[in-house]
Order: sequence, then C-alpha cells, then structure tokens
Amino acid sequence: MRAFFWFLAAVFVALLIGACIAFPAFQLASHLGNWAFHRVASRIAMLVLAVELVWLARHLAIRSKADFGYGLPRGRFVAQCLLWGVVGMVTAMAGAFFLLDTHIRVVDPAFILSAGSVLKIFLVGVGSGVAVAFIEETVMRGAIHTSIQRESGPWVAALLTAPLFALLHFFAKVRIPPEEVGWGSGFDLLARSFAPLAHPAAVLDSFLAWLVVGLVLSLTRVLTGNIAVAIGLHAGWVIILRMLQQSTVRGAPGAYDGWVGHFDGLVGFWILPWGLTIALLLWATRPIWVRYAKSP
Repeated sequence: MRAFFWFLAAVFVALLIGACIAFPAFQLASHLGNWAFHRVASRIAMLVLAVELVWLARHLAIRSKADFGYGLPRGRFVAQCLLWGVVGMVTAMAGAFFLLDTHIRVVDPAFILSAGSVLKIFLVGVGSGVAVAFIEETVMRGAIHTSIQRESGPWVAALLTAPLFALLHFFAKVRIPPEEVGWGSGFDLLARSFAPLAHPAAVLDSFLAWLVVGLVLSLTRVLTGNIAVAIGLHAGWVIILRMLQQSTVRGAPGAYDGWVGHFDGLVGFWILPWGLTIALLLWATRPIWVRYAKSP
C-alpha cells in the first residue's frame, strides 16, 4: 500500500501546482491560439504529474520497459495495440448504437454529415484516443499497477487503480468562461471538478461507469502482464466517444434517460452491463487470446 499512497500524494501535489500556475499558462497559451482554460489547466497538471512520476519511478525502482507495462517485443506490442484498438472501436460502436437508437443522443443539427466531416472527427478521435490511452495506461496500468503489485499482488493492484482512474475522470470537465478567468481560477476549477463528489447520488452512475472501464482494463493487465491490450481497448473506446461528442447532442427526455448520467451526457449505468459483458467475454476466451498478448 505504501506505493499507492506515494502515487496519491503525487497526484494531489500535481493538482495543487497545476492550480497555481494554470492562469499564467492560460495567458501564454492565449497568444498561440484559442485554448479553453480547463484544457490548459488539465495539460499543466498532467505535465507536472509526468515530471513527478520521473522521480517517483526511480524512487520505487520502476525502471525497465516491463515495469511500465511494455514487456512485449515491439512488433508484437504494436500489433496487439492495433488489433485491440479495432476491438475497442467495435465494442464502443455497440454502446453508440444503443445511445442513438434510444435517442439519448441525437445527431447535432449543426453537424453536416458527409464523408469529409466523418473523416475529420475520426482523425480527431484517433489523435485523442492514442494520446489518452498511451498516457493513462502507462501511468495507471503501467507504473502504478507494477508498484502496487510488487507489494500486494496483481488483483489488489487492479482493485486500487480502478477507483483512482474513475475519480480522476472528474477533473477539468467543468467550463469556466474566458471573461471569468483570473488568478484563482485554477483552484476554482479544482473545486468545481470534485464538488459533485460531495453529492454521491448525483454522480454515482458516472463513477461506476468509469470504475467498470478501469476494472476491465486492469483485467487485461493482470492476464497479460503488459498494457498492449489495455492501450488498444482504451484508444478504441475514446475514438468513438470523441466522435459522439463532436457529432451528437443530448436528446429530448425519454424513457431511457436513467441509463445515462447528467455529468457528461454520455456515460452512465448503461456502461455496467456493457462492461460486464466485455469482461466476461475476455475471461471466457482468455485461452485463445492471452497467449498472443502475454509477456514472455
């Protein structure tokens, strides 16, 4: 557990430092483009955390590629990432079909459906999905999982990283209008991000959704000993999620409203049966796929 608390402390310090320097960073970024404050603040916090993790990894003796989850030979690692990226997109499409078929999400009237527009949002999704998956999986299912596993075993590592993964998904999801941004906005963003947690019933669906996603990804880490499958699945899911965010809006209230949370209008209780089904399929078919994805 010592390693887990080291990582918790690193996350806490990164959020505080990020809050302190978010505003000057936002002012600098405004000279380069029209960046939203919450995006600048989240990138700063991630950068600070990355610097902290360099030191923390050395402190906890996380040094080799295998320690970070990259134990497969490069060719096999890339092949597994690509294969499971496709699996991730296909499984996410099933969720997208449910959201669209029940009219929980509807096509944004401002979105012009064409081959060019679909290609554009797909490429944006790929860029976002690959970046998010590599960063989050290297940290969560890579470094943090390895450090906890050494002390407490792989299943404890899976059960501890998944809730942390879920909680961090509340950060920087709120918007602060540009005219309201000031020196204290970093701390304001921090407070607003985690304020919903003070009302658990209001965000339980979103928390459980991200928890299930984290547990499924951790399951692949436990079964294979590396993060190739987790990166692929994670990237595939984010690609479809980003495409939905860019091309759809929340539909009119209906009978299926309870399946989707109000936090972001996308994830919710529907993720639970979806994620459980994926987990059961992964477990049932493990003799087939694990041998190709398992670290030597």
